[in-house]
Amino acid sequence: MAEKTESSEVIGMRAMLREAGVLNSPYLSTEFKVWVMGFIFFMTFLQLFALFLFPSANFLSEKFILSVVLILIGYLWVQEIRDRDRVKRINAELVEAQIKLQKAEIDTISSLIRIVEAKDPMVRGHSERVARLAVEIGRMMDFSQDTLASIYRAGILHDLGKLAIKDEILRKPQKLSPEEWEIVKRHPQLAVDILEPLKFLHLEKKIILYHHERVDGKGYPSGLKDTDIPLESRIIGAVETFDEMNSPTVYRERLPREVVLEELQKVSGTQLDSSVVALLLSALEKHPEFWQSAPAGTVTV
Repeated sequence: MAEKTESSEVIGMRAMLREAGVLNSPYLSTEFKVWVMGFIFFMTFLQLFALFLFPSANFLSEKFILSVVLILIGYLWVQEIRDRDRVKRINAELVEAQIKLQKAEIDTISSLIRIVEAKDPMVRGHSERVARLAVEIGRMMDFSQDTLASIYRAGILHDLGKLAIKDEILRKPQKLSPEEWEIVKRHPQLAVDILEPLKFLHLEKKIILYHHERVDGKGYPSGLKDTDIPLESRIIGAVETFDEMNSPTVYRERLPREVVLEELQKVSGTQLDSSVVALLLSALEKHPEFWQSAPAGTVTV
């Protein structure tokens, strides 16, 4: 029979805890506590048994028995409090170790995306820009910090599936063939498949899967409409549309600002959620630096 192997996540977390000394923390085992309670029970039973058989005998004084029992019970009580504090500390360190491990896994994947973007000047920084602007819109919607963190991670990872698509297709200067377009449309599902082992990215995977859906139902991969599309996905979709127009491609320069604004208004309510577009335009007005994120001019490959 093959030996059961631990996952990389468990091994990594165990190493972190061992390095921090958590796994070496001494505490009273349940077995030891059972033995102490058994000893207390035995002494009490022995005293009662002796009193029952020999009422007039006095083998051990009641004060001595009571003192021993109280001391042992007090010892167990103090140790139980100390053990409870140790367990709380261990749980806190477990949570911290889990967060560090999750961050390390996300950073590793994000590094792959940045490496790919670094090879192509036209998309360099795209994921980071999408993530930052999407979080700004999330703040305007009063999302919780956890949701904002998920939006940021989804923004960073939303194009992860393109790593599985050939560069000849992604960087093709001519119009894509129907077959090539079908391949490109698979990238949200490919991203989810790559992230599948990371169970803690549940919301992020949902955001990524549906960020190319359209409110009129003409998007992909599922043809969802309106509020059937997760709000976070609608935000990522709107921000990505803006950044793509505000960035150069292999076949055109970056669009002028007035054209970008006009196009956003044009697709509001059909391709993009109108309420999200309104907040996007407001964010761009309040924070002009979002316009300056992309390099100007045409980039040749």
